This record gives sequence, C-alpha cells and structure tokens, in this order.
Amino acid sequence: MEPLLFLDANIFMYAAGKSHSYKNPCLHILKDVETRALAAAVDTEILQELLYRYTHIGLADKGIQLCNDILRYPLKILPVMEADMRLAIDLFDQHRNKGVKPRDSIHVAIMKNNGITKIISADKDFDNFGFLTRIDPQDYVSQTV
Repeated sequence: MEPLLFLDANIFMYAAGKSHSYKNPCLHILKDVETRALAAAVDTEILQELLYRYTHIGLADKGIQLCNDILRYPLKILPVMEADMRLAIDLFDQHRNKGVKPRDSIHVAIMKNNGITKIISADKDFDNFGFLTRIDPQDYVSQTV
C-alpha cells in the first residue's frame, strides 16, 4: 500500500470556493482521492476547522455539507489522541515564533505520530517542519498530469 498523504483543510475550502488559482488543482486532488489514485488522510481536527470557519463567516450550512461530503471520500480519518496533543504543544512551542498556528501543530503532530511525512497544502507554514514535505496543490497537479 502506498504511503498516505495528508490533506490540509485548504484543499477542501479551495475546491468548494469561488474561482481561484487553487480551485482546479484542489478539485483534481479530490478527484484523485475519489478514484483512489491518491491515498490520503485527514484528522478530525480538519472537520472541526471547516465547521468553525464556515460558521464564523455565516455559512454553517455550507460547512456542514462540506464535512458530510468529506466523510464520503475514501479517506483515512485520524483521531486526535493525547500523545498527539502532547507533541502538538511541544511543536507549537518550538515553532510559534515562525508564525506556525496551534491548529497546524496539531495536524503535524498527528502526521508524525502516524508516520505521514507529506502534506498537500497551500499553507507555507508547514515548510517550517523539517521532517515534513509540503506539496503545493499546483505542484501536485503538474506532477500527476
């Protein structure tokens, strides 16, 4: 089985959003997940992040629909465990002066604890973690076409 790639929340947001340079690449990524050409994972925090964000901007129904859609994909959905939170706190403490957000530290901790070394994300903050390779959605598409 090929290694899992982690999908950041922005993949789903760009795919569901308005016209943007990342929209089509993110739709391509999700099509690859749907057809199982790409083995991917998210964590439960991704779903919480999307629900929070869409509720915050007054689009709770869209957030609920998006999360329900995500749950239909053949994704591995990873839980947030105590060990993940302990590592996330340490990672955040080490990288917060670089602009890393607490939520991203949680994702990174879950990836590290589950042996995932690659993330597809437009968020360059993930480049701060030496053990992690970030793949820009546009680069993913250019590598797979």
